[in-house]
Amino acid sequence: MRIHLGHHFYGAGNLGDDFMLAGFLTALRALAPAARFTCCVPFALAPLQRRFPTITWLPYDEPGRRRAIAGCDVWLGLGGSPFQSAQSRWFVDHLVAEASTCAHERKPMFFLGVGVQTAAELDVADVRRICARAIGIWTRDATSAARLRALASPPPVAAGADLAHIYFRDTPPPPAAAGRVTLVVNFDHGTWTGQTSCLGAIDRLPAGERVWLAQESRELPGAERVLFAALPATEQARWRLHTPELPGAPLDEALARWPSGEWLVTSRYHAALAGAWSGSRVVIISTNEKLRAAAVELALAAIPPDADLASATRALATAGAAAPPVALAESAFAACAEFVRRALGAVKS
Repeated sequence: MRIHLGHHFYGAGNLGDDFMLAGFLTALRALAPAARFTCCVPFALAPLQRRFPTITWLPYDEPGRRRAIAGCDVWLGLGGSPFQSAQSRWFVDHLVAEASTCAHERKPMFFLGVGVQTAAELDVADVRRICARAIGIWTRDATSAARLRALASPPPVAAGADLAHIYFRDTPPPPAAAGRVTLVVNFDHGTWTGQTSCLGAIDRLPAGERVWLAQESRELPGAERVLFAALPATEQARWRLHTPELPGAPLDEALARWPSGEWLVTSRYHAALAGAWSGSRVVIISTNEKLRAAAVELALAAIPPDADLASATRALATAGAAAPPVALAESAFAACAEFVRRALGAVKS
C-alpha cells in the first residue's frame, strides 16, 4: 500500500510533530510492514530523510504534489489541527487543493490522529466539504470526535489518542529528575499574561535546576526562544535554555536529551504528553482546547494563561506525579489498525 502523507508541517521545527510521526511509523511497521510513504514539504528535505528514511520526502510544488497523489493508493492527513483557520487559512487552502487532486485522481482520503480546536472551525464551508470527502477520520481525543459527529452530514469518525503515545510507550522519555523544574512555554504569536505570577510560583519551589526547554527550534513570536530572550537578565540567569533537537539526528537521540523534571509547566501539547510518560508533576497552561482536553484526558493540573500567583502556586503544590498513560497508547494503536484495515479495503475496492 502506497500512502501519501498530505499534511506538510513536518520539518518546520516543532519536535512534537516528530514524536507523533514516529508513533505512526512505529504502528505501521507492525500493522503494514510493506507500506510505502511519500510526503511533500516546503522545508529542508535532508534532515527529514535522515530522521525518517522510510518516507520518501519530496519538494512542496504543485506538479510534485499532483504526481505524489496520482502515484499513491490512499491520501492520509496525519496529525495536527488541520481544520483551524482563525488566524490564517493557509492550511485549509492547502487541504482544498489536496482534496481537489484526490477527487481528480479518485484517491480515498483519510485523517488520523487529528484534533478539532473549536466547533467554529467546522462552520467553514470548505472544511465541511473536506470532511465530507473523508472515508474515515480518527481523532486524538473524544471532544474532537464529538464536534465532527455534530456536523449535519458527519463523516465516519472515531475517537483515538495522539500517536505520540505509541512512540513514548516504546521509547519512554528520561525519568523525571528530582528537584528539576522544566518549563515549556509557547503562546502562538501572543503574550504570556500570567508570566510574572507563574515564574513567581516556580520560585517558591525547593531550590533545584531550572530548565527553559525549547520544543520549537525556530525563534517565532510568542515561542520559547523569544520569550526567554525577553526575560530580564536576572531572570534569565535562573534558567538553563535547552533545545533537545539535533537536526537530522535519530529522534531517539533528541528524546534522550529531553530534560524531564520533577515539575513540568507547559503550554505545549506534546511536552505535556512526554511529561506524563516521564512521571513528572505536570501543570498545563491551558491556552487552547487541545491542552484543556489533554489535562482532562491525562488527569493533570491546569491553570489559565493569566493565572494569578495564588492559583499557580496551588497548582504546583498539588500536582501529583503522572502515571504513564498506557491505555492511550493502546487507543492510538487501535486507531492505526482500523485505518490500515479501512485503507486496504478501499484500495481493494
